[in-house]
Amino acid sequence: MSAFKPADPAALLRAVLRETESEALVFDAATLRILSANAAAARNLGYPQTRLRGMRLGDCLVAADAAALADRLTQDAAGAHQRAVLRAHCRRRDGSLYPVEARIAPAGDAGQRLWIARDLAGREAARLAMTQSPPDLRAVVAHIPGMAYQVLRKPDGGTTLRYVSAQSARLLGIKAASLRARPERFFDLILDEDKPDYLARLAGAGGVPMSFNWEGRIWLKAWHDVKWINLRVSRRETPEGTIWDGIMLNVTHSREAEAEIRRSRAQLAALAAHVETAKEQERLNLAREVHDDLGGNLAAIKIGLSWLLRKLPEDQAALIERTAYLDNVVDQTIEATHRIAASLRPPVLDFGIVSAIEWQIERFGHTTGIGCALDAPDAPIPLDADAAIAVFRIVQEALTNVAKHAQASRVKVGLTLDDGALVVRVTDNGRGIGAKPPRNGGGFGVLGMTERAAALGGELVVEAAPRRGTQVRLRVPLAPGK
Repeated sequence: MSAFKPADPAALLRAVLRETESEALVFDAATLRILSANAAAARNLGYPQTRLRGMRLGDCLVAADAAALADRLTQDAAGAHQRAVLRAHCRRRDGSLYPVEARIAPAGDAGQRLWIARDLAGREAARLAMTQSPPDLRAVVAHIPGMAYQVLRKPDGGTTLRYVSAQSARLLGIKAASLRARPERFFDLILDEDKPDYLARLAGAGGVPMSFNWEGRIWLKAWHDVKWINLRVSRRETPEGTIWDGIMLNVTHSREAEAEIRRSRAQLAALAAHVETAKEQERLNLAREVHDDLGGNLAAIKIGLSWLLRKLPEDQAALIERTAYLDNVVDQTIEATHRIAASLRPPVLDFGIVSAIEWQIERFGHTTGIGCALDAPDAPIPLDADAAIAVFRIVQEALTNVAKHAQASRVKVGLTLDDGALVVRVTDNGRGIGAKPPRNGGGFGVLGMTERAAALGGELVVEAAPRRGTQVRLRVPLAPGK
């Protein structure tokens, strides 16, 4: 068994200098000359390590702290202390100062001391922040556009409103001290219509007032005014009990703005519905005029030309040819008249929405060459006239968009009844709309479909199809009892 070898003091000292993250240096107690310094000391003081060696430690301290260090070392030399702790301010190379707590201990050789200093700049900054924060926080609270408060529930179950900011007088018409003394005065301000909701939240919060998020109206009798109040709180546990830090805001203006937006939106929806109704009525009138008046006149011309062809002499070949040409033009015009009248208001709508959509997709497939399929229930779908026209126009616009943009080869239209509503799906196998469709639906066509659906109390969604392409999904509620 080998003999125990004592540790090399010089090696231990080098290890301390190398491994510690604090400032560490070795200096001569008599002259204060620095003999060795670690990287942390060089970094904090702003000198290279080679430069620190040879400097005096007193050059790195303010004068008063250098004198205190010399006195302490004199006491140590007299045997009063072997180790010491010193608060001092170090001076960097650029002249700036920072506070340290230094521990001084004997080094390996006689007359040498080890200086290990901990930078207190962070602790000092925190201390200053703590000493300055109360006035700053009071200033912040004083400028909050609302009332700040704090609710405390003690471990014994007792509840107090231990803090209320001065804004309570401006917000509630109640001084802070009065509200703290009688927190129930806030409940007395709440409108009767909103009290049930407040009481329900209060019960859910275990009976602790103003310890939950809530929004409602209060009546200020002195000002003859109704305000919308918003409560927002956060909860934390402390040694003295559970604390709710809350803020009460006056949100009357934002509520009124929201109400105005809703009114405007409702008015725009009503206007859009009125415009669509007027357009459909005008289309119906035009379709009737085209079919009845123009169609009747064309029929009369057709009869006249047919009579004329029968009466013309057989030797008048040029007149017969010309009259036959005009008769053919009349036939084409009659066909165009029927087509225009059907586009304005398809007569097939009178036979139900399924028949109308079937007619529409047949025309669409014939015109575009895109394969079309219809999946609909056999039983009649109970839609009133206005709803049927709106659904027909939405499908018509969806098919138009397919023809314009989808680059599809197949379209499927499905109609289903689901929980008192009609669900219509128009699905194509085209290029699709991407992962994120445009927020406005991609154009006025989709916007028009959306407005038609909203006017019916329904919803329209444009989304990627389950496999490939795009799907337009419309949900329209049926009338009660349908």
